[in-house]
Amino acid sequence: MIFYKSFKKPRIVCFDLDDTLYDNTLPIAYAEQYILRVIGYRYLGGKTLSPDGYAEAKKMVVSRCSEIRDDVSLVRYFAYRKLLDDYGYERNKSAEIAKSLIDEFIRVRSKIEIPEASREILQKLGRQYPLAALSNGNADMNCTILRKCFDNIWIPVSGFSAKPAPDLFIIASGYYGVAPHEILFVGDDPQNDVFGAIRFGCQMCWQTQYRRSESDLTVLPNVMISDIRELADLLL
Repeated sequence: MIFYKSFKKPRIVCFDLDDTLYDNTLPIAYAEQYILRVIGYRYLGGKTLSPDGYAEAKKMVVSRCSEIRDDVSLVRYFAYRKLLDDYGYERNKSAEIAKSLIDEFIRVRSKIEIPEASREILQKLGRQYPLAALSNGNADMNCTILRKCFDNIWIPVSGFSAKPAPDLFIIASGYYGVAPHEILFVGDDPQNDVFGAIRFGCQMCWQTQYRRSESDLTVLPNVMISDIRELADLLL
């Protein structure tokens, strides 16, 4: 544990999810490959859809509807619809298929192995602090043991921006009736988590267990940990 700034125990603790409480590398990579195969073989004539083909469809969706760019599930839905429309599906049918593909992607993407250490520290912290999750991702925590660990889980949907924008932090601050400096945010991403939390005025704990990129830091956190279990020493 390394302290970069003064630290005071918070009133609430908020967490990022992916690569903070578990390693998300393999689950998201597998889900991406799986859904590209499904789209191609089921709906696009039997050929695996290339990552570049999907990326181009997603890029076009965001360029046309920039207001939804932070809602990752909605962007994915419209990218699937575009691919199906371009292949010749009737629009109502492509909408129906795209919805089923989103559901299938989230189901596969949410098959996450939660480390026992993460579950245990959340249970311990939950006895003393309100706990919330603020995530840019779309994993369904109802499919994991983590859902029972949090009072609330907030993700960006249409009309709300993803971290590092302040929207999710504002929601948490308002819901619990606390000032920004009374929130401790725990996350891994130097930009979305560290910069976003510090800019909003939260205390920030940078969790580097699953990824560490000091070169990407633009502001310093209050404290850095390399093992989620260190939160017990910090907060209990």
